[in-house]
Amino acid sequence: MPRTVKVAVVGLGSVGQAVTRLLLQTPTVKVVGVADPAPASAGKDLGVALGLPRRLRIKVNGDPERFIKKLSADAAVVCTSSLLKEVKPQVLGLAARRVQILTTCEELAFPVPRRATAFREIDREAKRRKVSVLAAGLNPGFAMDALALMLTAPCTGVRRVSVTRVQDAGTRSLPLQRRVGAGLNLGQFRRAVTEKTVRHVGLVESAHMIASALGWKLDKVDEALEPAVAPRDLDTEYLRIAAGAAAGIRQSVRGYRQGELAVSLDLQVYVGAEAPRDHILVDADPPVDATISGGITGEVATAAILVSMLPRLLGAPPGLITVKDLPLLHALNPHDLVPVSTRKR
Repeated sequence: MPRTVKVAVVGLGSVGQAVTRLLLQTPTVKVVGVADPAPASAGKDLGVALGLPRRLRIKVNGDPERFIKKLSADAAVVCTSSLLKEVKPQVLGLAARRVQILTTCEELAFPVPRRATAFREIDREAKRRKVSVLAAGLNPGFAMDALALMLTAPCTGVRRVSVTRVQDAGTRSLPLQRRVGAGLNLGQFRRAVTEKTVRHVGLVESAHMIASALGWKLDKVDEALEPAVAPRDLDTEYLRIAAGAAAGIRQSVRGYRQGELAVSLDLQVYVGAEAPRDHILVDADPPVDATISGGITGEVATAAILVSMLPRLLGAPPGLITVKDLPLLHALNPHDLVPVSTRKR
């Protein structure tokens, strides 16, 4: 029997809760601690915080910084922020404790030029402490980059990779609807875009990941974000959206190589979106044209990818790694989980 892998979770938002529930169901994982400062969770029994019918005798620590400084675990899953500047101190603190780090931080998914200095700092510290750091998730980390790269495998002479992802925000949680600006009038939407409170984080990272994996150097990367305007009054479980207001976002990234469009990423997340789907087109010989009807969505999918990444994290070399550097991902085999301390060398 393999030894149980000790895992901690930092952040109990919707994704953190989904990750924690899945970890609790994984027979070779022992959840050894959870931290979140939100009043809805801090100080409560984990079972209560997750809405489970039983107590788990694990108290949610309300001070993540102090929690990290005293943590003893094989790995930690950090689900606190999309922004590198907010997650970086947590990552460095966990590295100092020699804990393997898996995070949902979208800005850590791939080293884009404007954050290269922070990436190098984290990479140096992780190598010094002999730990691995990996940012993963559904998007970025799978739907709009890793999956597309997998579909280039039977191709030669790849010229362009295009991904379109359409989601109906009306079926998703209130935080996601707020994050895409659903219900804002167009003036409010424009201000929120300027303040960067409405947007999807990670498209630029996905474009650079695809290009890097294919050996391309992008000359230019353009990003655009516009409102998806409600054509009529729309209702969700949480919001009333007036006709003419923002129902969500239409966000795109274009990456150019030698003056030619090489990577095209389009994300549409809005209330009332028709024909939700994930569509990947590889312009190559032979071409690949693949559509997942309905698309892959939800916190459960994100959690499954994160937990499935744990064996790869534990088997990875020290340093800051990315999804493209890892073996082919598949659904979790719990017996693949082996603590770092017990690896054969």
